[in-house]
Amino acid sequence: METSQFHTKFTFITHNQDKRYKSYAAEDMKVREWHIIGVGTGWGARNMGTADGPKVLLDNIPPYFQQFSNSHTYWHGQGPLNFSNPMPLPLEQAKVHADHVLKMATSLSADVKRCLLEGSLPLILGGDHSTAIGTWSGVKAALGSEDMGLIWIDAHMDAHTPETSPSLNVHGMPLAALLGQGEDRFTNLEGICPKLKPENLCLIGIRSFEEGEEDLLAHLGVQVYFMKEVEEKGFAAVFQEVRSKLGTRRFGLSIDVDAFDPQEAPGTGTREAFGLWFKDAKNALYGLAQDPAFLALEITEFNPHRDLNNKTCQLVWDLVATVTGGTHGEK
Repeated sequence: METSQFHTKFTFITHNQDKRYKSYAAEDMKVREWHIIGVGTGWGARNMGTADGPKVLLDNIPPYFQQFSNSHTYWHGQGPLNFSNPMPLPLEQAKVHADHVLKMATSLSADVKRCLLEGSLPLILGGDHSTAIGTWSGVKAALGSEDMGLIWIDAHMDAHTPETSPSLNVHGMPLAALLGQGEDRFTNLEGICPKLKPENLCLIGIRSFEEGEEDLLAHLGVQVYFMKEVEEKGFAAVFQEVRSKLGTRRFGLSIDVDAFDPQEAPGTGTREAFGLWFKDAKNALYGLAQDPAFLALEITEFNPHRDLNNKTCQLVWDLVATVTGGTHGEK
């Protein structure tokens, strides 16, 4: 019944078929109803400064996005944030952190599911990338038996299980969990396992990874576009391939800001050199959320404690404005 409600409550726009895999022109843009969900968590990361990311972003929200409802949950209570957890985490500490991640992901999943069933599009602002377990579990719960696609833009694969992870930080495990690999309490969130089929997932911008997660994705047959291939083909060409692969399937977009070069996105916990540049991705991403198949946008790993001159905060809102087709005016 809920799935039926989801289908009937969505208001889809119409567009020419020949624009199916292209960016939308400004005159095509229509306002879609968004709900912005700030998830203040660093429990999945070594540097917990990402917990403060959503508050900083919402404090700097551009005027255009102030028309949409927003909520913010901070998951660290009154305690201090640890900016350099041991690596690997001691097993008992890792369990405590994972317990916090599970609590966050369970709550976030319910929020995302409710948002979709009520006819809004969720915009999730993290927080470390363990939020993806909650975000896409909620999307899948709203879809019911329908498959979903996911485009994952990141410097890292985030496809470890506890057995392969060198750090035991959960932000390195969300894709594995969504694919049904890893701890049962994460893989079975919402009572659905797996949330994603390997053929419906594409990774873009990968340039830092470990053997265990690479082996897992290769074994499952997941499409991975390493940064070298993105540089050779160009971001636009790669993104068009991804859109073609997903076809008419409904899909979402998850962006880790560390996908972008540290010169452009210094405010993140795990910087990786030789990354994407916003100017190269902008045209391909512009108006993506105008596609009626678009389900949700998630942007993660903004750490304001590592930002320089507000660069990464600005980048996040530039990305939101680009994907949504919204106007990014000055604050």
